[in-house]
Amino acid sequence: MSVFTRKFTAAVAFTLAVGAAQAATPTHLYELNGNFLDSFGGASLVPNGGTLGAGSYSFGPNQGLALDRALNANVYTVDFSFNFDQTSGFRRILDFKDGASDTGLYSLGTSLNFYNVVTGTGGAFADGQQVRVTVSRDAAGSFSGYVNGVLQIAFNDSGNLADFSTINQRAHFFQDDNQVGGEASGGSVDYIAIYDRALSGAEVAALAAPVPEPESYILMLAGLLALAGVAKRRARG
Repeated sequence: MSVFTRKFTAAVAFTLAVGAAQAATPTHLYELNGNFLDSFGGASLVPNGGTLGAGSYSFGPNQGLALDRALNANVYTVDFSFNFDQTSGFRRILDFKDGASDTGLYSLGTSLNFYNVVTGTGGAFADGQQVRVTVSRDAAGSFSGYVNGVLQIAFNDSGNLADFSTINQRAHFFQDDNQVGGEASGGSVDYIAIYDRALSGAEVAALAAPVPEPESYILMLAGLLALAGVAKRRARG
């Protein structure tokens, strides 16, 4: 196999891999465009206060959203984009136990945190800064948390801390638990997507990557075809 053929094969394989990663389709999608409905007809989000706008939902401290009957108990991916007004101290992002436990997903200052298991590196959050947080749990109990497509935390959830084990697999977004309270900030959220499987790291990175314009795909295809032509002529020569 010539060098050109190998390059062409690698380019095609990369393109197909990127396409496969971008093809991940959510099971439930909440676009928050003036309503709390699931775009795929599932259960709706339930607000606790806050204000729904044309393209996002704004919440005050310890306000937020609840969701029933949309998440698998222990195998899932949750992907959502939001900002916090204030990021100092603990700020609740996702509650897994219907307010009955202080464990769960937070921002801690500028870091992603799963209390009281693991804290990621700093620089992931800032006041008023929009971030994309993606969390997943697979059948083996491996839990992963990403910010803007970059892995921040990971652990083996042998204690089922990230298992939606309460009635209706209820999830709470941004509202703190009933055990301590006060560890919450106001902010806004643009969308929430739920997957019924644990996405791979490559799939999560693809979710956070900018979607190329159609012209970019055309140029990429033209380049690949040109490379294939060169490889074919070299092989004949």
